[in-house]
Amino acid sequence: MQCNKLFALMFFAGTLLINQPATSSEAVKHTDNTTIRLFHNGDNEVLAQFEIKPDWHISWSNPGDVGQPTTVRAENATVEVMAQSTPQMRTLFEIMHEYLYENTAYYALKLDNLNNAELTFDFVECSDVCKPEKLSFQLNNIKQTSAEKWQILQTKAHATFPQKITLISPSPDNLLMLDFPADTPIDFAAPQKNVIDEDSVEITPTQKGIRIKWHSDKPEALKQALILTPEHSYLADIKYQTNRMTLLLMMFLAFLGGVILNAMPCVFPILSLKIWTLLKQPRTKRQTLKNAFAYTSGVFISFMLLSVLLVWLKQHGSNLGWGFQLQSPWFVGAMAILFLLMFVCMVGWLNFPTFVSQRIHKIADIHEFATGFFAVLIASPCTGPFMGAAIGYAFMRGNMEIFAVFSGLALGYALPYALIEIYPQPLRRLLPKPGAWMRKLQIILAIPLFLTSLWLCSVLYEQIDTDDAIISELNWQPYDADKIAELNAINENIFVEFTADWCLTCKFNHKVILNTDRFAKFVTQNNVHLFVADITEHNPQYNAALQTYGRDSIPLYVYYHGGDYELLPLFFRIKNLPH
Repeated sequence: MQCNKLFALMFFAGTLLINQPATSSEAVKHTDNTTIRLFHNGDNEVLAQFEIKPDWHISWSNPGDVGQPTTVRAENATVEVMAQSTPQMRTLFEIMHEYLYENTAYYALKLDNLNNAELTFDFVECSDVCKPEKLSFQLNNIKQTSAEKWQILQTKAHATFPQKITLISPSPDNLLMLDFPADTPIDFAAPQKNVIDEDSVEITPTQKGIRIKWHSDKPEALKQALILTPEHSYLADIKYQTNRMTLLLMMFLAFLGGVILNAMPCVFPILSLKIWTLLKQPRTKRQTLKNAFAYTSGVFISFMLLSVLLVWLKQHGSNLGWGFQLQSPWFVGAMAILFLLMFVCMVGWLNFPTFVSQRIHKIADIHEFATGFFAVLIASPCTGPFMGAAIGYAFMRGNMEIFAVFSGLALGYALPYALIEIYPQPLRRLLPKPGAWMRKLQIILAIPLFLTSLWLCSVLYEQIDTDDAIISELNWQPYDADKIAELNAINENIFVEFTADWCLTCKFNHKVILNTDRFAKFVTQNNVHLFVADITEHNPQYNAALQTYGRDSIPLYVYYHGGDYELLPLFFRIKNLPH
């Protein structure tokens, strides 16, 4: 009897143990054909092991011509794929490429936070049929993997990862030279789909090794490439050499664009301030040099701060370009108030106390610096000739090109005023001696400041009270890349405009070119489809579309005709458009 009670007690305890929730160093979830095991080292590294049943497979991050990519995303954390197993490559029907995983694959992940993080894997498992699947894991339910087991898993996983190398491509030719024997069989693929035109890849043996060339709509878009040989696999980080002559040419174009930018309408308010400053009492040669240097420094630093911010936003996934700050209602509102204050001060409605005015006189360099600094911010609604190509080139490449082009733009923009500051005599010879007329001129020169404030208020109103419907007698449609591609495929005529309410050049062109009977007649007679991308407010889709044309500033006009397109000049003539 005692023995039976003891046996019953042991059986009950064993049942409890069996039904206790398991705490394991791995989390296992599976579909009908795929099992995923998750491990972590207790810090920020996670290893995912895929086990796939025979005759089934899942796709690589680039599936090739068929399939869907295997992806991983995180909730309550940021996840980065540090490495993934080398895929198998196969060709279907001699024309279609497929990149896939069979049997076993590993993903090495890095998270910034393991607590409360949820990882979700999306993939499609295929055999004769394909099934989309999704598996999710709560990481705080997974026990840390022991150091010994973690090391064993790392060794197994790393044996499947491609070897990381760095290769140099001469920009902008999308070209690599491999120091391999010329008869080595090579496979070449991008880790992401649609980065390059895979059908354009040319692998050619040469006396110096193997030459790989490809085409991409965006120069230097390919940052990594998978290279397979029969014995090894390589994941190449591609670095692009800057073509010095091309960069120098773009810097020169930016310099010319900066000089011409001074003649654009958006710079008239700053022109008023500078002319008034120059007309006041004569200064010593030393003081004029200091003022010119202070103004140039303000311009240069303002351009550099803009470029730093643009680089930072670009690295964090934003597609922004020249004039992006005017997409912010806060910035537009602040600038409207600033120009209104400058107006009331210039006409004499607001006077600083005597001690403040004396202090400003003593630190006049600060005034010149601030004039240069704000001159850049208010000039950003305009794009002059040569600027579009130079800025577009910079943003399609790396950070060095952005800083170089913006430096050329800054020097060109600052040069005319700096020269007038240093050599004011020709301007003074054209004007009568100081007198009462200067007070009248001061009020006249203040008017552009007031008009600028009114214009900024109208931009702010449009940003706050926007209407998504684009209505026009000519049936302007919102920019749609897919629809444009469909129309272009059947050789339809298409006109695309990139514009914004804060772009004065855009408004000018609307008045003198687009909103005219001549343009309406041209559109009607040639059955032209009209599309507009309005980036008055930040629109990632439109900004990305702008960059596909190699530009990063507006206005931009694109005309499709006969299955191809051309970028129109800033001030194009309707009669020169193909019929």
